[in-house]
Amino acid sequence: MVSIAAPASAPRRRRRALAACATLLLLLGAGSTTAGAASTDSSSHGSLLPGDPLQSKQWYLSWQDRPGSPSTGKGASVGIIDTGVDASHPDLAAAYDSASSKSFLSGGSCNGDTACDDPAHDGFGHGTSVAGIVAAAADGHGTVGAAPGARIVSLKAGDRTGTFSADAVSQAIRYGADAHLSVLVMSFTVDPWFRYCDNAPGDTDEERARQREDRAKVESALQYASDRGVVMVAAAGNESYDLDGGTTDGYSAGHARSSGRSVDGSCVTLPAQSEHVITVGSLDASGVRADYSNVGTAIDIAAPGGEPVWYDQGNAPHGLDSAILTTVPAELLRDFGMLADDGTPLAPGIQSDCSEGVDLCRYYWYESGTSYAAPQVAAAATILLARGVPPSRVGQELTALASPVQCPAENAKLPCATTSTGTNTWYGHGALRLPRG
Repeated sequence: MVSIAAPASAPRRRRRALAACATLLLLLGAGSTTAGAASTDSSSHGSLLPGDPLQSKQWYLSWQDRPGSPSTGKGASVGIIDTGVDASHPDLAAAYDSASSKSFLSGGSCNGDTACDDPAHDGFGHGTSVAGIVAAAADGHGTVGAAPGARIVSLKAGDRTGTFSADAVSQAIRYGADAHLSVLVMSFTVDPWFRYCDNAPGDTDEERARQREDRAKVESALQYASDRGVVMVAAAGNESYDLDGGTTDGYSAGHARSSGRSVDGSCVTLPAQSEHVITVGSLDASGVRADYSNVGTAIDIAAPGGEPVWYDQGNAPHGLDSAILTTVPAELLRDFGMLADDGTPLAPGIQSDCSEGVDLCRYYWYESGTSYAAPQVAAAATILLARGVPPSRVGQELTALASPVQCPAENAKLPCATTSTGTNTWYGHGALRLPRG
């Protein structure tokens, strides 16, 4: 997670926001000028419920007994700690709480982004995609969120490059607790260290001191929010890494020798390895662990994260039925030259719903990663809270309802081990499932 969770196709380097940029690069690389208007045809996974026209493509919501119910998240507030949320997206406008939303970026943390202090602006696209999975409106247009009716609060802690500092993240977590938000979803890894270590052999004294300081800030904030009853959900990350292991960390952007840094099992990735969060691994469309998903004893539950879309030499996208379709800011697509003047998509894999007119076009792209599994668990937590489950019981309820998934019978590249509590290091308690309440 990088700050976000890098897709499986990404090179083995530290990624900030877990998937959005990779999608843009793929789409830009395709260079297609063929319109990609939204289709209302059912995907190979079949229609879930009549309703929003792109809902048939949201196979990943099949963990719900009744996906798309228009008020399943009513009364709950979800803090999206991310790169901002595009409040102008028609699927999110009604759910967006402008009064409570806040940016924690300023000055040197803006990386030249003049809109970095605006939580309603998402220059990276990641936060908007996460928000859409949680609360896209059930209004007969576009897609539908897993918990429509929930209130979305943008807590902007990631910049337009997808970088999340310990200062911004810790401030966002504390603010969310003080604002009495119901759920916080964190689909990122705190930068610049993928693995926070006390004594990694190649680190300098100065680097160790900085890691201790940053780690203390984040862990203290997580404790603070937990003590105040906030349900927190974090993505496990997309490095195909054993978080319990001590191999080589090639992802820490803060390390001068990031091509290879020796680490051991005492090092941690934050917030994924905090005891105060529900840590989410990723499933592919067949219901088994996605190849990119990190593993380890920190994994509590697994949810659909999809698989990366790939493009052939003719620029045709493949694997759309196995990826996660979710909201994307129109402004971001325009900035990258992906929309015609009339709103028609110019890149393959972009879906649109312009049935209300060009000025109200809604846009969607296909993503994959633990970044998109985590908000589904956050949505499930929101639904349980709306049903009256106390915050202190939400995590236990989610894991008790999960469908157990066993370790593979054959040896795998990453170890899958059963723990003393009966969980395993690939799936935790199992796959997300939420029957009708």
